Amino acid sequence: MRKFIMLCLALALAGTVSAKKYPHPDSGVVVDIPGSWDVSGDANSLHAQTKDGHAHMFFQVMDADNMEAALSALDGELNKVVQNLSHDEAKQTKINGMKALSIDGKGTVEGHNVELGILVIQTPKNKELLVFGMVSEEGLKKYQKGLTRILRGIKPLK
Repeated sequence: MRKFIMLCLALALAGTVSAKKYPHPDSGVVVDIPGSWDVSGDANSLHAQTKDGHAHMFFQVMDADNMEAALSALDGELNKVVQNLSHDEAKQTKINGMKALSIDGKGTVEGHNVELGILVIQTPKNKELLVFGMVSEEGLKKYQKGLTRILRGIKPLK
């Protein structure tokens, strides 16, 4: 995810995309999703994807004891979906002032190469926000502005 974040930060001055805000009061976080993306979810999760399915973002609020526990829970789920999964070690970072762990990865899904980004963010209300992004090689080129908007739009709820 660090490589993914760096790419997105490089595009920080890119034009804005109309977005819809998705607040989660129990965690104290709000997420901006481009208006052109399809969004579904429930009280503690959100799934956003491009209409052509080349880019996906998943958000899950959890009551994990710590960020490492949240990452351990995700590992088993990823192995069910992503083949040939490889990833870097978790790195500490901050997302709009919130402590986070970041992991970059690669793999294949149904024979297509994908890049993965995982963030586990400690929210203002001591919850864990798991952010999982998966984008095809084609989608990364096509949806950089939208992905930048989403990552920049994960903020403490005011």
